[in-house]
Amino acid sequence: MDKQDVEYRMYALKSFCEIFDGLFSYDTGDDFWKRCVCEATIRSVSVDMCDGEVNQRPEEVSLRIALKDVVLRRLEPYKDLKPKSINTNKIKEMLQHTIKVFMDDETMKVEDMDGETLHYLCGCFQFLLSKRCPFAYSVDYSQFLKDVQNQGIEDYADTVVALYMLIEQYKKY
Repeated sequence: MDKQDVEYRMYALKSFCEIFDGLFSYDTGDDFWKRCVCEATIRSVSVDMCDGEVNQRPEEVSLRIALKDVVLRRLEPYKDLKPKSINTNKIKEMLQHTIKVFMDDETMKVEDMDGETLHYLCGCFQFLLSKRCPFAYSVDYSQFLKDVQNQGIEDYADTVVALYMLIEQYKKY
């Protein structure tokens, strides 16, 4: 690795740690959302490592592995947590939002979907959840906490948990 790669790696790791520290400093009374963020971030980092462009650059793969290790350490205290409560209204809202945005048909009902469509729907939930994780902001980590603050930590946590629960419900497809 040349000096520029090392500096970028150090900056990325430092920023990633800081963003998790900042995010996890919020206390909502139920830390289950922190587990959801960690697991979704690990999935995003892992999927990103399979990307052809990333995979062709060993230093990028090495950075992604290091980022994944950071998140695995952050996950440790939350890995066995179960939700204290779940905002079912937020789950319904995220389900309807996802159907509206990704299915182009607000009247579509889950019970009428075939397995392939439900698989696609689950992928949409995964996409939306990944966009609410720090890794999605790797170009500008400082923007992440601003966006969480603008949304409000309670709403952010409810949204993350809702998407996580929807993924859990539909991942069998």
